[in-house]
Amino acid sequence: MTKRVLSAVAAAALVLTFATGCGGGGGGRPSVDEIADGIQDGMGDSFGGDVTDDMATCIAKAFRDSDLSDDALQAIADGDKDYDASKDDTEALSSVSTESVTKCVGTEAPDTEQ
Repeated sequence: MTKRVLSAVAAAALVLTFATGCGGGGGGRPSVDEIADGIQDGMGDSFGGDVTDDMATCIAKAFRDSDLSDDALQAIADGDKDYDASKDDTEALSSVSTESVTKCVGTEAPDTEQ
């Protein structure tokens, strides 16, 4: 993987780890566009803007289609880095596969089988 792709994947993991929370209040599940904007803002700030609109939208779709709670998705959309993820959201986070994220950043996951 290229350094840029690794940075984007690492940024996605950071967004998931730190921005899984009780964000901006009860309007239901945020849209893919709202989640993508939050991902792009968070990753762009941390990694110099390496995340394209297409990558952010793809990752946002994977997150929205996952079992992450509406509150967790709203926190991602809001860039709420103070949210304390629930056990259910932490587990749901692991269901968003590395394969999905690497597909979004335009590269294949490294083959770890020997």
